[in-house]
Amino acid sequence: KVNAQDYALLQKRFRKMRGGAGADKKLNYFKPNFREVFTMRKHILMTMTAACMAMALTACGSSDSGSADTTAANAGGDAAAATEAEAEAPAASGDSIKLTWSEVNGEDYGATVGAKAFASKIEELSGGQITVELYLNGTLGDEKQSMQGIQMGTLDIFRGNASSLSNYGAEKISLTGLPFLFKDMDQFEAMAQSSLGQELLDSVDEADCGYVALGWLTEGPRHMFITQPTYEKLGKPTEFTLDMMSGLKMRVPETDLMVNTMKALKASATPIAYSELYTSLQSNVVDGAENDVINYMANSYNEVAPYFIPDAHTFGCGVILMNKDKWNSLSEEQQGWMKEAAAEAGKVCYEYNQTKIQETFDSFEEKGVTRLDVADLDKWSEACADVYATYDEESQAIIERLRSGQYE
Repeated sequence: KVNAQDYALLQKRFRKMRGGAGADKKLNYFKPNFREVFTMRKHILMTMTAACMAMALTACGSSDSGSADTTAANAGGDAAAATEAEAEAPAASGDSIKLTWSEVNGEDYGATVGAKAFASKIEELSGGQITVELYLNGTLGDEKQSMQGIQMGTLDIFRGNASSLSNYGAEKISLTGLPFLFKDMDQFEAMAQSSLGQELLDSVDEADCGYVALGWLTEGPRHMFITQPTYEKLGKPTEFTLDMMSGLKMRVPETDLMVNTMKALKASATPIAYSELYTSLQSNVVDGAENDVINYMANSYNEVAPYFIPDAHTFGCGVILMNKDKWNSLSEEQQGWMKEAAAEAGKVCYEYNQTKIQETFDSFEEKGVTRLDVADLDKWSEACADVYATYDEESQAIIERLRSGQYE
């Protein structure tokens, strides 16, 4: 685990780097250095252990100083080796393991339902050996803090967004968050259950950025919503068009992909922490935001942004992320249980969202929400072509597979 002092040091280093050149490379440069800090701390601890052993043996050793020095050195080396072996050894099959899972949303959310299914399944498969403690509503931090917490080892599991992972070193899987890539939830779920879906999950481990991706949590399409003053400023339209997006201050998650998507739609992308979104809409800091319809209603955004624009510009590609060192500490059998529990979580989440999405749309009139259908959706997709053009040849090959629907 990383203590507060180390974490503060890393934050200070990151803030300093943000002011320099090469901003697009900074985050990818910074993240891998977490591992350097952890490795350094481990070797410092081993060195201190060896030194203490040497001092103790010297103080009470024989008059033969050469023999004492040799004994102390050997003892210190053995202690250091034991310390490192203990840190890297898989958990014994009978050890009790409690995992901490952070979720930024509340009870009435598909990813939460999936997380509970995971907790139940892993406890069943392990005979109670592995349990999961679930913390909701951002109790352990917002998305950015949780992503960093998993990477640094202060959290065990978090339901992240695939589109965010490019900011943390895992580029390939984030391609699933590209705008207007999937037509509906069924298509996304087909990808998630395919060999391509597994390849993308495996790519997170291969990126060696501190995460292992255990499975998908299909959350559904994400849409726009705007405040009352914004609706009035646009002339109280009965439908929505691309030109109306021009200049709107739209809150997006703190990810490059979502910022670039909003810019392609000519809006002013405004990254704001999720915990601050309600008050930002209420106080007109932003004109609107985007999210899936379940989250929109569950967090009462309809109270401060009652005009909903179902454009399905991207899909909520939820991914069950686990700290890589914690994963490596599990036995092969335990890892198998974890993957099976992740598959169960994905199944339950998908089925829940399929039903809940339609129920939520059906409740719009009762909840005072006005639906503004998009009249020129083809133009929205065309406007985002520039977002696709920024990717390299390897990424383009993956994008083509995703677009084609041929996932095996």
